[in-house]
Amino acid sequence: MNPRYPLSAALCILTTLVAFPLRAWLDVANIVMLFLLTVFVTAVWLGRGPSVMAAFLCVALFDFFFVPPHLSLAVADAQYLVTFAVMLAVGLITSHLAARLSERTEQAQARERETRVLYELARDLGGALTVDQVAQITQGFLAGLEMDTTVLVPASAADPAAFHEFGPRHLTDLELSFARSAYERRTVVETDSLAGMGMAIVFLPLTAPTKVRGVLAVAPRTDVIYLVRSRRTLLEAVASLVAIIIERLHYAEAARQGELQFEAEKLRTSILSSLSHDLRTPLTSLVGLADSLARPPLPESAQETAGIIRDQAHAMHHLLSNLLEMARLQSGSISLNREWQPFEEIVGSSTRLLAAILAGRMLEVDVPRNLPLVSFDAVLMERVVCNLLENAVKYSPKGARIRLSAQAGKASLEVAVLNDGPGFPPDRLDQVFEAFVRGEREPAVPGTGLGLAICKAIIEAHDGTIAAENHAGGACVRFTLPLGTPPAMEEEAAP
Repeated sequence: MNPRYPLSAALCILTTLVAFPLRAWLDVANIVMLFLLTVFVTAVWLGRGPSVMAAFLCVALFDFFFVPPHLSLAVADAQYLVTFAVMLAVGLITSHLAARLSERTEQAQARERETRVLYELARDLGGALTVDQVAQITQGFLAGLEMDTTVLVPASAADPAAFHEFGPRHLTDLELSFARSAYERRTVVETDSLAGMGMAIVFLPLTAPTKVRGVLAVAPRTDVIYLVRSRRTLLEAVASLVAIIIERLHYAEAARQGELQFEAEKLRTSILSSLSHDLRTPLTSLVGLADSLARPPLPESAQETAGIIRDQAHAMHHLLSNLLEMARLQSGSISLNREWQPFEEIVGSSTRLLAAILAGRMLEVDVPRNLPLVSFDAVLMERVVCNLLENAVKYSPKGARIRLSAQAGKASLEVAVLNDGPGFPPDRLDQVFEAFVRGEREPAVPGTGLGLAICKAIIEAHDGTIAAENHAGGACVRFTLPLGTPPAMEEEAAP
């Protein structure tokens, strides 16, 4: 039996014992006030149920000891019935209001305690630097509430169903299935079937502003299930705090990696630029000296050796030019000298520059003469076409077909360079335009993997797009340039 009810009865009896000797000096109305005071004190101190019992008991005691005939529940004067009814009604209303006020006071105090402990938890979580530390702080907090906790975070973006577990034990397959359900549905999953088995019964998704960052699995340390249910609001607040901290750690790590990558790229660009400038002058001298030696009256063997030196120096000079160009493009200091001009002129100049390289291939050029004028930097666009043709030659056998085509669309000029050959590795199509990335892991063809990276930087500087793809029997690189509206041409006056 609840001990508050006997205590309530004791208070009523005590009031009767105090008031009984005073009935000769006190009016009945004043004695009624004593009993109403007892009901009020009982409501504040013991709650609604004991106070209701006290209201009925006080009416009965008042009737038995203080209303004539004494020591009997009979009523000599019917007017006392009104006194009993009013006394009972006032007692019940007073007990209800007092108990309600007491309950609200307790609720406010409980919320204040929860707010304070959540603030302390947020303060501790704010100093966490890893997800493991977040899990340890959360486990320590909920351990004070007789709950065991496991924090589950997706192992990778590719497989969000696989979790890294941060907790005192590994979850079972059944628990993991509930955790995946909470993660995928973004809702709390609660089950009583695991109660009393030392297993998690509540799974709360760690919902952050941008996405769900994981799952908080909570298991009671006792068999008392209502302990977890009564703390449902607190657990949801804890899960929200943990989700926000994990997302903050994610973005902090992403920012740190981005800063490190930027600094590494900046250092690499500086080194490449310095080396290119320092080596370009001696290489130019080496090319000139080797070219002057590769002529009579030197013996033929010496001329051949000088020619090899010249060709290798030319290749080295071309490599350094690409490195210097890539460093300049990545530094953001590129300035376009754009003019409205026909694209076919760039095709003609590029094929003339690469006449020696293209001699062993079947070059097909499909560029209509009625193409509209396009605004671009002629020097840089010539570099793009030359790099694509050189790349097509490198990765195609002798006698293979290379096709360069251009056609105008509604809003852009599309240019494609196709070649017969092995094509790009299908799993690396998205990486071939990155610096120092080549089509094959260990290609036998010499090069540094800068040609397509330079093409991408130049095309994007012209507000165009570039993409690589494979076709039947070879590879293809396509890029587009925006057409725009060329200026009106003034007609020459007739003589």
